[in-house]
Amino acid sequence: MQQNINSNSLESYLEQFTTDIATITSQPVFQEIYEIYDLISQSMRTYLVSQGFLEFKPPLIGPVTDPGTRGAKQVAIDYYGKEYKFMSSGILYKQLLSISRKMAGKEGKIFFFADNLRLEPLETANTDRHLAEFIQVDLEIVDADHHQAMDVAEGLVSYLHQEMKKYEAKLKPIWEFFEPLSSQRGLRKRESLPEIVGAFKRYTHAEAVDLLQTYIGENPDVVKEIQQRFGVKASRLSPKSEIPWEYEWLLSHIHDEPFFIYDYPKGARGFYDRESPQQPGILMDFDLIFPHGYGEAISGAAREFEVSKVIPRMKESGESLQKYRWYLEFLKKHGQPTAGFGIGLERAVRYFCGLPSIFLALPYPRVPGVFSA
Repeated sequence: MQQNINSNSLESYLEQFTTDIATITSQPVFQEIYEIYDLISQSMRTYLVSQGFLEFKPPLIGPVTDPGTRGAKQVAIDYYGKEYKFMSSGILYKQLLSISRKMAGKEGKIFFFADNLRLEPLETANTDRHLAEFIQVDLEIVDADHHQAMDVAEGLVSYLHQEMKKYEAKLKPIWEFFEPLSSQRGLRKRESLPEIVGAFKRYTHAEAVDLLQTYIGENPDVVKEIQQRFGVKASRLSPKSEIPWEYEWLLSHIHDEPFFIYDYPKGARGFYDRESPQQPGILMDFDLIFPHGYGEAISGAAREFEVSKVIPRMKESGESLQKYRWYLEFLKKHGQPTAGFGIGLERAVRYFCGLPSIFLALPYPRVPGVFSA
């Protein structure tokens, strides 16, 4: 298998993986990955419980779900004559549950290990960090803003580094096994986990775009490298829109520690993310980015909670008010400020295991556009 990984492209390896799952996953290196998956899951739960969070079982289907961004589509089913959606995110439900905890006199901090189904555009199969079916560890906090949610994210990711440091002897053979393909996929060679020695760097979205434009201006050949490495035409970079994933990879690649990007332009995210009262046109959003080329790990925000502001945002994005009636009624009666985020469990496993692609974190991956058992 080592010889096959060295000589084959990631695409041919994916084909082999999805047609011979039993043989591939029975190899010791994959069983080591699955054990790390379990350790990371346990570590996340341990940290969140220690910070006063209560775990809830998330819904699998509902009348509505996160409408999504970047071209992702929802999956609908017939539920006793009504159209229901598979959850692509539990944002609306965790907002409700955190507030209900506070109303009951409890600490308004909750989390899910949520199964999500999201039909990402076909081109995301080449990002190495997108799955159609995945687990997102979602949390929400009452009376918090995006900076306070970022503090929790920083604490969680720092804790994961500390815990995984204990298992470097277990991780190193995985890193070495996949290193040839990892290098091909734009990941920096790893010999140890980054030492976390303080607060993570925090860039505004505008600062991150400026940093990228400066770097590209000084290293113009990097655009050609992106196009050749990932087989994509590099998108336009603008301070008024979402950072394209290929430039997010570049930003990740030139950093040695996790870092944040926050204050995204309005329109880049969903109607439920709060517009800054002090900075019209700016959302109180953030992403946490893993270093060394691994890209986005966490996405979060403060939530819009006033119906008078939510409805115009829904209309702007073409959402049906009727479908979200229960949510709007809830906000009208009980809306309070909350903030939260979701961290992709498989993305964390990919990062700590040094995997060239996220599909290698699971024994039965669902890669956008790829049919498998």
